[in-house]
Amino acid sequence: MSAKRHLIVNADDFGLSAGVNRGIIEAHEAGIVTSASLMVRWPAAVEAAAYAREYPSLSLGLHFDLGEWAYDDGVWTPVYEVLSTDDIGAVEEEAARQLATFRGLVGRGPTHIDSHQHVHRREPVRSVLAEVARQLSVPLRHYSRSVRYCGDFYGQTETGLLLRDGISVDRLI
Repeated sequence: MSAKRHLIVNADDFGLSAGVNRGIIEAHEAGIVTSASLMVRWPAAVEAAAYAREYPSLSLGLHFDLGEWAYDDGVWTPVYEVLSTDDIGAVEEEAARQLATFRGLVGRGPTHIDSHQHVHRREPVRSVLAEVARQLSVPLRHYSRSVRYCGDFYGQTETGLLLRDGISVDRLI
């Protein structure tokens, strides 16, 4: 007998803005999005967390936000940086702060952990967030044996170019 499989459709950046929140809420209420990842550092996080408390059918994870980078003239340049992602002590402190903020906003712990622009795929952020996930007994995107991640439906290339066909109806089908 094979194990039962579930499709989780996760929407990142919940809490980033009222518009992002509106899109995620509409997709959840239409039965498309089953999970979201909350960015706790942004003003719209309060609204997003209130929705998640009212609608527990939306699984809610923590989308660690350590910065954002844009690809320009062949180089990734910072749009903003919360801290140096090479400073393990600073990453540990910020991870604890964002987790405490999540708990304060949502009233519980996250169902999963990931990060803005997948910064957790590089060290030392990976090790720090892997430990947080282990302590919480929740999956860390890309690193959990129990959850297979498929990010093939992304709206831009690895160099930041818009990829409209990546999120078209035909591509999703």
